[in-house]
Amino acid sequence: MHQGSENSQSCDIAQVDDRLPRHSTPEFHQSYPKGVTICVPAFNEDATIRQVVTEAATTLELISLPGEILVIDDCSTDSTWEILFETQKTLPGLHLRRHETNQGIALTFAELYQWAGKELVFLNSADGQWKMSTLLQLLPLANRYEIVIARRPVKHYSFARQFVSWLFNAVPVALFGIRTYDAGSVKLVHREIYDIPIISHGVFGEAERIIRAQRRGFRIGVLDVEHFPRTSGQALGAKPRLVVEAMRDLIRCWIDIIIRRRN
Repeated sequence: MHQGSENSQSCDIAQVDDRLPRHSTPEFHQSYPKGVTICVPAFNEDATIRQVVTEAATTLELISLPGEILVIDDCSTDSTWEILFETQKTLPGLHLRRHETNQGIALTFAELYQWAGKELVFLNSADGQWKMSTLLQLLPLANRYEIVIARRPVKHYSFARQFVSWLFNAVPVALFGIRTYDAGSVKLVHREIYDIPIISHGVFGEAERIIRAQRRGFRIGVLDVEHFPRTSGQALGAKPRLVVEAMRDLIRCWIDIIIRRRN
């Protein structure tokens, strides 16, 4: 998943990984009302954003839970915001925010997570590479797992971005003894997980949260889903500056979690 300048059908065979470590008793804190929040970060996605939020609304109509759709436009320079504003008139469950300056993917994610008000949070992108119907596949697993990761057997990325994605899912196994599976993919997450403090400033925050959640005893489920090629816009998730920032966060997390033993 990417966002802007910073950075449908399910697979016929999908596997859930039940062989996941439990390190301690989970720490449960604030409870949230039943329902699903769909979170969508957007930056210069005017070709796909209307379809994405419309599909989100249609998906929520198919489940028996209250729902809301939250979209943050990270200061798009195209017509993304205008399209969202117009679409909101026909989708009462769509709630919008717009950044006056580009904040980048990590800060936009963090704001979406804290804004979410329902028990379950489904993060998806505005580029259409994951169908909103993925939520319907993940939802049955939410009673068994606090985090359900939509793993991509095939990633429609450039070679450079494929390597970066592989690296940041492989390194946590070596440094923390924990698999993050596909940390950069979409997920269905219990809202309380986003109350776990993290120290990453960039995109490694997605992996850090999975690592800390597992070490606190939360359960991680994995389901294989289909990932579609990008049809518009530009993916910038493997920009050198973001990769360097993620490496710094990785080292800081290793010191904090392994050396200082802070979960």
